Amino acid sequence: MPATTVEAPLELQDGLTASVVEMHVHTLAASSDSMLDPHDLVRIAGENGLSGVNMTEHDQVLEPHQRAAFWEAHPGFFVNFGMEVSTDLGHMLAVGLTTYLPGIRRAEKLREELDKVGGFLIVAHPFRRLFDPVTAMRTGVKFDLTPEQAAETLPVFKLVHAIEVANGANTPKENEFAAEVADILGIPGTGGSDAHSNSGIGHFATGFERPVTTPEGFLEELHAGRFEAVHRTRAGRWVRFEAGSTEAVQQENAAAS
Repeated sequence: MPATTVEAPLELQDGLTASVVEMHVHTLAASSDSMLDPHDLVRIAGENGLSGVNMTEHDQVLEPHQRAAFWEAHPGFFVNFGMEVSTDLGHMLAVGLTTYLPGIRRAEKLREELDKVGGFLIVAHPFRRLFDPVTAMRTGVKFDLTPEQAAETLPVFKLVHAIEVANGANTPKENEFAAEVADILGIPGTGGSDAHSNSGIGHFATGFERPVTTPEGFLEELHAGRFEAVHRTRAGRWVRFEAGSTEAVQQENAAAS
């Protein structure tokens, strides 16, 4: 009888931690579907080992006086005000716009406006619910592309600077498929909780090679590609998000409990 081969667990790799930023989060300050107080966000983020947050309200950015007051209330903690934009090619995380602009529901127009100001565009949760049989039954469309086919044929990936590969509201399959596509295309990946409440903040994030302390420096590091998606173990260690790391983190957490 042939011996049973037991696959060794993935060895978790330390992630980049000069700055660790929550890249995708919604607060009640401007997202009607969120219950998360923005000041609580900063407190919880700090308690969970994050050094900054990129607030991504739905289709809007806080007004200048609101942003100024928030920065004044939280000196020493990096806060950027981004936006999650609903477009014809899905949800996009836009970094660099200070207000919603006419026409940016079209993804091409959104990229055009970001290019004018040196902004950065990330496609959010690109494969959410696409593997769900209930969704397929409801829409009548079964998603059966391979990562290679998705990378080659889906137009959204020709417009963005990065792909959200680790989203706290996604299934592991949705995240790992996005990571495979990013790897095929050579596009960097980001991580974020997509939290709408106190729950989940600090599970997935984006680790940076260099410290991030200002919105200008944030954009500089994003465009330089000096970042990666990371997730946090129960022991507080930030590890690189990659194929198999979700299961490995779960195993490490279970062993530590």
